[in-house]
Amino acid sequence: MSENGGSRIRVILRWIQIKDNKEPIWDDEGEFRFRSKITTAGESHEVEFPAQGYWSISDHPRRNKVDKIDKTLFEGESGDSMVVELFGVELDQLTANDHLAGYRREFAGPASSWIGRHQPTDEGTDDPENMVDWRICYDIEEA
Repeated sequence: MSENGGSRIRVILRWIQIKDNKEPIWDDEGEFRFRSKITTAGESHEVEFPAQGYWSISDHPRRNKVDKIDKTLFEGESGDSMVVELFGVELDQLTANDHLAGYRREFAGPASSWIGRHQPTDEGTDDPENMVDWRICYDIEEA
């Protein structure tokens, strides 16, 4: 518990998996950048990654995952609710950039109930971390 009575938490992105790289069939890899927005205690915290450039990611099942990202998206005091949003864009030089489906998940109640791993398949077929063109895994832990 912090001085204000709230809990301190940390949100850590563990991995991203691309299911559709938004490129023509002959182009094996897309160039991706990502952004997170965590809103809690009346404040929003945004992070863009990778820090420089982009990640080249295939949609081929053997090469479509960026593993061990371990990027802290938020660390601080939690309010009585939190919204986790993640956005991805595939960069194109000659045409408009292609946006991945946005991710949004709302948490409410005591922060202790949010603690744990949030990943595809942990909640069945309609799992929010399993979007149409990408998948994500992140942890919420006590800071």
